Amino acid sequence: MSLFAPSRSHHLIVLILWLSTLFLIWQHYHGLAQLSPGQKVKAKKALSTQPEDAQDPEGTLSITLPADRPQPIAPAAPNGVEALLSSIAKSTEYFVNVPIQPSEISQLGGRLQILSTWLSARETLPSLMSSSQIATLDSHIERTVISLFPFIRHPMQPKNAQPFSTLRQTFQKGSSGIVIVGDKFNLRYLCHAIQNIRTVLNSSLPIQIAHAGDRVLTPSLRRFITSLAPNVTTINVPTFLDPKPLDLQRPDAAPALRPFAALASSFEQVILIEPKTIFLQPPTTILENHGAYKATGALLFHDHLHGKGDFKERHEFWHGLMKNHRHSQALRSSRVYNEGYAEETDGGVIVLDKSRTSVMLGLLHTCWQNSKRVRKDFTYKSGDGDRDSWWLGFELAGAPYAWESRYGGTIGWLLKQEGKQDRVCGNTNLHLDESDRPLWFSGGLVADETNAVGRDAGVGGYQIPTQWMVDGVFQKRRADLAGRGRERDCMWGDAVRGVGTEETRVLRESIAAARKVDEKSRLFDARTYRKPQKEGV
Repeated sequence: MSLFAPSRSHHLIVLILWLSTLFLIWQHYHGLAQLSPGQKVKAKKALSTQPEDAQDPEGTLSITLPADRPQPIAPAAPNGVEALLSSIAKSTEYFVNVPIQPSEISQLGGRLQILSTWLSARETLPSLMSSSQIATLDSHIERTVISLFPFIRHPMQPKNAQPFSTLRQTFQKGSSGIVIVGDKFNLRYLCHAIQNIRTVLNSSLPIQIAHAGDRVLTPSLRRFITSLAPNVTTINVPTFLDPKPLDLQRPDAAPALRPFAALASSFEQVILIEPKTIFLQPPTTILENHGAYKATGALLFHDHLHGKGDFKERHEFWHGLMKNHRHSQALRSSRVYNEGYAEETDGGVIVLDKSRTSVMLGLLHTCWQNSKRVRKDFTYKSGDGDRDSWWLGFELAGAPYAWESRYGGTIGWLLKQEGKQDRVCGNTNLHLDESDRPLWFSGGLVADETNAVGRDAGVGGYQIPTQWMVDGVFQKRRADLAGRGRERDCMWGDAVRGVGTEETRVLRESIAAARKVDEKSRLFDARTYRKPQKEGV
């Protein structure tokens, strides 16, 4: 039985074709002049006339281009699946013959929005299509995905004509788990995170440690990590995706690896965290109780709200990408984007439901932004590394996503200074659940020995935070009172809240577990591993 009444199915088909045609017209008039001669020939061939039997029963499908461009009438809406497939075929040929360039971040979003309509047709209209028509549509979808994301091919199956569907079939239906990108430079904090989740919070969620090969995480270190707790495994991301356009096996490419780790993971629902992320509640709280995540399938968390007027070039980059884009509610609510603050995303936790097609397309856009050429020349050059790529990917792909309701707070220690408001200081970023209870924070358990209010913790030592604050004025400061040149982050201007009994227990036990790991592995000796330089490629 069809999921839709015939008339409703017809209208959906009309909408899909109209969106595809609109995109083709826009590309023709706005992009054809910039193509090479060879590309022009291919593009013109792909943009040949529509089917002769196309009709517009309502007589309403018209579009308006800028005044300096011709004003064509969109080709008539089709009446039948064959006309729909014909239109999709023409779009596919255009996508394949006129590939996206690294600078065309917005244009990639437009193509993904078209691809989304095809995938919707594939999911909702199979009862109206013959088996051969379904196979044809599947072929167009796969060819388009390959043309946009060549890295999606499995290195052991380079001739697989359906790498997109093959990848999605590797996701274990109904599964959920935690993914952490690990390397020898963040190993200490990675082990702390595992102990916090498994030993202290007693979460049974499986944990995958994603890495990019022996160069960044040796077999002996992987064995040590997986011995820390049950159901902890490792995943070598470049063995699941074509590594050539990615260049992820560099020691300094860990940030770029994160979205690809989420993509390659076998978990359907992914909680992607950084090694310095510490949970104060079981991470399943987000999957089970967070309304914004349930509504969209993609949940992002804000950074601190600070630095208004800083990074003007970054904002010019963002606004340039959004020039012809219809802003989502998530973007319209962003104080960073709309009011000129410095940093938008805290990448300590990213939550994704890959069973949703929209989430997959947003994730693919994010991955593409972290491929070698794009991140070198655009994403990392003009933005805040991989952190910006998350919201940009979902926004430009037209994929629903949600932000937490508040910007980041601070958990740390009370600083009193005569003549000034009480401040909470600590190099952390605190996030609350939807009931305003502390949920998690970034920055790790190790107290910053140069922090003015936490120096007594000692070098590389631990100290239980005692206060927290949100919605206050946040400021990053260079050099502490001892003048050692490190940052001291403080927040003031809102209520100072004490860390609760349960949160204190979690912190105390997490620190105790972290000390045991340190003693067992000697990971506290920072001289063992030399930190990589900032990625220059």
